[in-house]
Amino acid sequence: MILIVSTLIDRHAQVVAQELERRRVPVFVGDVVEFGAGATLSDRNGQVLWTRTDGTGVDLTQTRSVWCRRYFPPAYDPALRDLGDRDFIRRQWTELLWGSVCALDVPLVSHPFSQQAATKPLQLSMARRLGLRAPDTLISNEREAVLGFVDRHHGRVIHKTLAAALDRMLFTKRWDAADAQALGDLELAPMIFQEQIGGTRELRVTIVGERFFAAEFDVGAQADGRLDFDVEFRPHALPIEVEDKLLRLVNGLGLRYATVDLRIDEGGEYVFLELNPQGQFLYAQIKTGMPISSAMADLLCSPGAPCAVSKPQLPASTLACASEESLFGYPAVA
Repeated sequence: MILIVSTLIDRHAQVVAQELERRRVPVFVGDVVEFGAGATLSDRNGQVLWTRTDGTGVDLTQTRSVWCRRYFPPAYDPALRDLGDRDFIRRQWTELLWGSVCALDVPLVSHPFSQQAATKPLQLSMARRLGLRAPDTLISNEREAVLGFVDRHHGRVIHKTLAAALDRMLFTKRWDAADAQALGDLELAPMIFQEQIGGTRELRVTIVGERFFAAEFDVGAQADGRLDFDVEFRPHALPIEVEDKLLRLVNGLGLRYATVDLRIDEGGEYVFLELNPQGQFLYAQIKTGMPISSAMADLLCSPGAPCAVSKPQLPASTLACASEESLFGYPAVA
């Protein structure tokens, strides 16, 4: 049996589950949103039973691989308004879920520890060390530092969050002079500020195991390609040396799946923007016809394909600072 940890309304989980069912491979989509709303998850001496609210249940000890697709907070009783109580409940569910899943000793795509550890600052640092070009980047909550950075780049700067929000989509935006008026709030939380890379060609690269699916599109005047739903996508052949560096980056982060955003500048150079351990791929598949969901099914079905559960190949200092909270409590990302 293949386990997909997500929600029943996640189209990515549905499409891959349908592909597995077409191959007559048993699959169970565990809906994490149902926790606290009727679903049950029990771990008795390593025997793990998960029952959804519709009564469908499985013994997870029969699992051969797991797609750790997405995690959302559990359902809360509307009467439970105390944020401390809500956080306590969430921690209990995430502790049980990821602790039990990781203890199954089966291939994970990808290990939740690796997903959480793949932060934007670490991605950029590793990408540069591997020889990938990345934009000049400032990550800060200091107003004067940001204004100085914007001035050095003559206002040609984009800004974005380090992590996604749970309740809304937050897009990458170009710097506007009016943004300076909002920097008083920056002390509350840091943001990413980067030089704006020239060119209008952007790539969404989906990496499944060692297979690459690159989709090229023109962002035009948009800073974030997700803002234009009508943009044309077309398959793109990545240079072998770019594929090699990206695969080394993904492997170095301990991941078996990721989506990567690249920009091709006016001179034709590939520039690394960011990596997402849980990134979306369906829109690229629909627009290009590339068989990405089939590749994910292949990865989950092939015993030798997903790597054994292991810690990512990160510096000891990075591993040491990964707390219990970061290990099991990561949010959903776009």
